[in-house]
Amino acid sequence: MKVLHKKTNEFHEAVIELVKNEDWEIIEKSGEFVFNWRKEKDYIVHKIRLQIEDKILELISVEAIPKEYRLHIHLIESSNLNKGSAKVYDNIAGCLIAHTCEIAFEKNYDGFVSLKPKSEIIDLYKNKYGFAEMGQFLFTELENSERLIEKYLRDE
Repeated sequence: MKVLHKKTNEFHEAVIELVKNEDWEIIEKSGEFVFNWRKEKDYIVHKIRLQIEDKILELISVEAIPKEYRLHIHLIESSNLNKGSAKVYDNIAGCLIAHTCEIAFEKNYDGFVSLKPKSEIIDLYKNKYGFAEMGQFLFTELENSERLIEKYLRDE
């Protein structure tokens, strides 16, 4: 998968990995993240980084809800370097969301992924990532999840 360097408009190879035990202290001490990520240790937490370096660009926390055949995104956060209009890399959140959709297909959940967004970014999830509303939650499944996987993980 590739992330876009905004200044040069070049794509860079990235990798998504599970957060390892040694990452928790790095995340906490880096000053790059606002949320207390240690609270997410009971969930599935992935990081995305450039293939050529270890610096974490963004994190996502996901809970499997097998009774409902879905994955639920608890938290997603970009490093300070990648927030707002001055962010260095783009497509990072899309890659993590698409990766979560891919896992939802692997678990036979038909790509069903949900989240409960802050009200100020509901339109972003709907317009950029194709999420639909379901009560207080947003969700993606089937064709939209496949589209996200193709766009962010496979599209070269």
